[in-house]
Amino acid sequence: MTWLIESIDRISQGHLDADPAENKRPEEGPMRNAVDVITQRMRQTIEGLHEVAHRDALTNLFNRASFERNVELQLKKEAGLSAFLFIDIDGFKSVNDTLGHNFGDRLLQVAAERLKLASRLDEFVADEDGVTNVLPPKVSLARFGGDEFTVFLSNITDEAVARKIAARILRVISEPYELAANMASVSASIGIAYAGKDGSTYSELLRAADTAMYHAKRSGRSRVEVYTSALDDEARRIAEEEQELREALSRGEFELHYQPLFDCRSLRISSAEALLRWRHPRRGIVMPSDFIPLAERSNLINAIGEWVAGEAVRRIGEFAAAGRPLRISINVSPHQLETVEFIAMVKASLQRWDAPPRLLELEITEDVAMRDVDLAADRLARISRLGVSIAIDDFGTGYSNLASLIRLPFTRLKIDRSLLQDLMVRPDARVLVQTIISMANSLGFHSVAEGVETREQLDLLTVMGCDAVQGYLLSRPISHEQLVKLLNETDTHESLNTKSTIAA
Repeated sequence: MTWLIESIDRISQGHLDADPAENKRPEEGPMRNAVDVITQRMRQTIEGLHEVAHRDALTNLFNRASFERNVELQLKKEAGLSAFLFIDIDGFKSVNDTLGHNFGDRLLQVAAERLKLASRLDEFVADEDGVTNVLPPKVSLARFGGDEFTVFLSNITDEAVARKIAARILRVISEPYELAANMASVSASIGIAYAGKDGSTYSELLRAADTAMYHAKRSGRSRVEVYTSALDDEARRIAEEEQELREALSRGEFELHYQPLFDCRSLRISSAEALLRWRHPRRGIVMPSDFIPLAERSNLINAIGEWVAGEAVRRIGEFAAAGRPLRISINVSPHQLETVEFIAMVKASLQRWDAPPRLLELEITEDVAMRDVDLAADRLARISRLGVSIAIDDFGTGYSNLASLIRLPFTRLKIDRSLLQDLMVRPDARVLVQTIISMANSLGFHSVAEGVETREQLDLLTVMGCDAVQGYLLSRPISHEQLVKLLNETDTHESLNTKSTIAA
């Protein structure tokens, strides 16, 4: 019995292959057999617990804590060059939200298997003369958390090895995933940091690789970035801008300007598009192109979008209460469209301001609508059932599948301004615009031409059958007060001078 107690004690301390003094072991017989069975099962149980403590349950890669210990151990050896790779899967949240968590978990499992294969260093073991390195390279893999993975390459011959491995990981992660009759595509953003040059401890290398990875995301995703000290300066600048953006929302620094849309025949204002502006305390008016990408990266886009929708609906309610109903459209980002909370927010805003739903229009760009047609169809159908109208924006710049397009409940099609640039000088441009207008009319859409800047363009579009136009010829984006004034001035179209522009 003493032998059994000592065996259990040693096994529980992690001495899984060591036995106490052999002379304490029971003699052959039933007692000996029972003791062997018990100790073997104890050994298996403890081994399993050790495995659970060190491995990620979903992917069976190292977990975060075990990876950190392993990297610190490799760094202490100080043998050869080492590289730290930080990998974030682009687009995983969208897949998880649309296809479900079970599909998302399975995708992560497949991604982990691909990561193992892509990280193999077999081909880098030998030098140019075919002689094996004295210290063989080693790979440590971990699921860092969520859709993030980390790789540590130790004893590699040069930095090019890490870059090749990263490129291979990027390639295999980006291959389509066909699981349970569903298909999904994701990509990866990868940051690389080198031991010694970019940090000497685990925490320093993690921070450097993480910084490089976020730079890869900001630069367009699906790419590899190597850490440099300049990225720290950029990261600090972006952090400061994010803080300013958060404060702008709480301080009320955002405002809406409105660009009217005019009926081609009567030249009366038929609706207006709400355009977001940031009145920065030092920089003055900041255009959306300068801060919306930052808002999307910092997860502020939904909060800002909620403010835009609420402000636009408030104005709709005011116009309706004054007996002068005006349709106002707002632009919807892909992040907003992905969340069902957006629909509830729109409904709540309409109720709060007692605004007629038919006077609110949501503009969805062509590429967003075509990115995930099933998701767009579901979300837009729910919005349409509220009585809200929907327009497809920037049409003609993407690659729409018309069969998919007609599944979506659009009521207006806005022709992108880029198609109007050569309208007066190129016959093929006129044919293209005419085709789009005719198609819109045939499908029951109202057509709108964006970026109209000359009277000749307006006249030609009117002849082509375009319903409405928007552009500097008739009005720039203007404040709410200027919009009210312009509405009063255009009660009759004779009062409108189309040869001049209205200052913003």
